[in-house]
Amino acid sequence: MLNMLNAPIVFYLGSRAFSAAGNLLAVAIFTRLVGPAEYGQYLFMYAWSTIVFGFATQWIGFAYFGVYKTQRINEYVDSLVRLTAIALVMLVAGFAAMMLLGFWQPEFLIAVCVLVICLSIYFNALQVSRTKLNSRAGAISMIMRAGLTMALGSLVLWWGGGPTGLAFAVSFANLIAAIPSLMSADRIDLLHGSRAASLEILKYGWPLILSTGLLSLGLTIDRLILGQFLGTAALGIYGVLYDFVRQSFYVVGESISFSMITTAKQYAHEGNVEASTHELRTAFNASYATAALGAAFFIVFGDQVIRVLLGSQFHEDVGRLLPIFSIAFGIWLMGQFYFGQAIFFSEASFLEPILQTTLVLVSAAISIWLIPIYGTQGAAFAILAGVSVYCVGYIVIGRRYFRMPIDFAGVSIISMFAVLFVSAAWMLGRVAPSAAISQVIEAAVFVGLSALVVHRFDLLRHTSTGTT
Repeated sequence: MLNMLNAPIVFYLGSRAFSAAGNLLAVAIFTRLVGPAEYGQYLFMYAWSTIVFGFATQWIGFAYFGVYKTQRINEYVDSLVRLTAIALVMLVAGFAAMMLLGFWQPEFLIAVCVLVICLSIYFNALQVSRTKLNSRAGAISMIMRAGLTMALGSLVLWWGGGPTGLAFAVSFANLIAAIPSLMSADRIDLLHGSRAASLEILKYGWPLILSTGLLSLGLTIDRLILGQFLGTAALGIYGVLYDFVRQSFYVVGESISFSMITTAKQYAHEGNVEASTHELRTAFNASYATAALGAAFFIVFGDQVIRVLLGSQFHEDVGRLLPIFSIAFGIWLMGQFYFGQAIFFSEASFLEPILQTTLVLVSAAISIWLIPIYGTQGAAFAILAGVSVYCVGYIVIGRRYFRMPIDFAGVSIISMFAVLFVSAAWMLGRVAPSAAISQVIEAAVFVGLSALVVHRFDLLRHTSTGTT
């Protein structure tokens, strides 16, 4: 049966769905073991770690994917590992210097540093399994990461480890989960990384040094400003809802990128432009279906799901924030995982720092303007504005360098289904004899429409490129 389907996307989507379910369960447990203020402190640490990770090592993995050659894959893998190791040594030296100079508390700096190291190893190991076309290894890493995060994090909080203990637990979960992806490299030799491959990665990646860090900053600056204005308790409530919605979109977006975009790039390497374009058009429909139907799902079901999953202390602001987050991260998915992938098919990596800087400036300006007036809702509007500018920027400017295909028939049909579902749910809520019956019918309609979209656009078809 698997041979009749797109095996990589089945593995990635299945593992990311399992991973997302594990992460949601972990959050459900964590929010019952600690209050909003303590969880907000952990989110503050994690926010800073993702920003540092973006500037320090994430760009290396993206640059590696942008330039690797299938025929010389081991040479590029060795260079990726060597460059990552050098960056991490410099990172540790920088954090040690900050500790000696008395910047922040040592406990905070150590937690952030360890998080960055482990995130870097996990992320770049996943890039290795991706380019080795070993979707099984990548899937195992994703599943292990979710399971270990839940298990280790729960144990640490149960034993009273608090926010710092949770940060270390998440770090080691990422580190251990990287092992299957690293094993897919067959062998890694730091001494034999090619100078030519390393220079190629650096040449392509230097604009990304700024952009990946700015992306992390752009997606977290609203939290940092919110925490500054309203404190860690408000940040904890806001951050849980933010992560819940973003992670849900991230699951499918990353699966599409790791499978369909990677396959399209393989076809491009082979000079098969027609097959590459066809694969990208399928990726567009998959991305847009996720964005539109995902937003519709959260608008209809989000409130009930959140109230079931999270502790009662985290229910505040659910109704006001979820619709904004749903639309924002649907737009973010299209920009990050589809239109933004144009840089991997062209010499336009310089677009990333430009558009990411715009994202940061827009998010920061609107956060500072609206948070004092509207609180958490103002922060949500800030991220919506920022990601909208980012996505539109790629649609308008990116097409000058590489035209990512757009299926306008797909846009029309999928949009119609999303609007139809939300409208039907609104009507059912007013005519159904009970809320339970209404929700059962709504769930059935959503599953039916989603299955129809998958079938209509052949989103799980078999692909002949790559291995599993």
